[in-house]
Amino acid sequence: MTEDLPSDGLRAFSCEGQAPRAPPLRAPWLLPLLEQLRARRERLPHALLIEGPRGWGADRVANALALDLMDLASAGSKTASEVAHPDLRWIAPDKNVIKVDAVRRAIDFLVQTPQLAGRKIAVIQDADKMNLNAANALLKTLEEPPVESFLALSTGNPGRLLPTVRSRCQRFAIRPVANDALLDWLLAQGVAADAGAYFAVEYGGAPFAVLEAADSEQTPLWPALEAAAGAPAAAKRFVDSHRDADLADLVGRWLRIVCWLLRRLAGRDAAAALHFADDLATTRRIALLNTSLSRPMQLQRLVSLWVRLWPLFRLAGPPRLQESPQRGSARGDGSATRRPLA
Repeated sequence: MTEDLPSDGLRAFSCEGQAPRAPPLRAPWLLPLLEQLRARRERLPHALLIEGPRGWGADRVANALALDLMDLASAGSKTASEVAHPDLRWIAPDKNVIKVDAVRRAIDFLVQTPQLAGRKIAVIQDADKMNLNAANALLKTLEEPPVESFLALSTGNPGRLLPTVRSRCQRFAIRPVANDALLDWLLAQGVAADAGAYFAVEYGGAPFAVLEAADSEQTPLWPALEAAAGAPAAAKRFVDSHRDADLADLVGRWLRIVCWLLRRLAGRDAAAALHFADDLATTRRIALLNTSLSRPMQLQRLVSLWVRLWPLFRLAGPPRLQESPQRGSARGDGSATRRPLA
């Protein structure tokens, strides 16, 4: 936790998902919402929908809320999903879906009498992953919550939730920050300026996704794609080096790059590039449904199309999240270098 923040649970927020980060990272765009929840601690609504673009920290806010309500500010680096507490439950997707049995267990938990904290909370992480039966099972509890119980839903895609679920929750939204603030924050976490700017395009500007990519020693796709377009040997290296990668994730990053390039190509005849973007989107959907899809075959096909379209794509320039001219000149040569481009 940072030195300028009190050590209560709503400040000691940790990583999205079930794995903690140590030490927790300051995320200024979360502070207004965390302050709002802290101020309302004694009069919180029973059903909360914590939403924001995926990768901006909705799960972190839900984690902080759960720890605070359970008076677990001293939980250290453990997240709410890891803490063993009789009045706390954390429900996460299983194989990318939340099924009705998991929701029913959460409902059964909420109707029980609190044992230690005087209140109970169940958090449903990535609530948009609930299937139809699970979402319908939740409606009655959202409308008629048990006494001293709280249900917090976190989501990066609230539009995928049933309207009847959304309407029964009070919504708390994370507001993303401008490009300069995002790039400065990534730089402060030790992500090299070039890598951060490339990754921000590949991961849709989601800061925690960028940070995870840097920490896992990923390298941005653009330099490898640029090289693949210029030499058959580099194209083969690209396929070989990504044959074991998560195909849906890889193609999703590639698609965001192409979408960025297409925006820069506005006004040009980019029909072929649009078809390629559609091909990437289709491949990603198939990869999500069919884990046995041949990665090398699909990558070879996509790289071949990419090479053909390179004369058009190169006109758009490198896909980097743009900083303001004032920030670029002020930064000078003082960039962090923990994650340089390979």
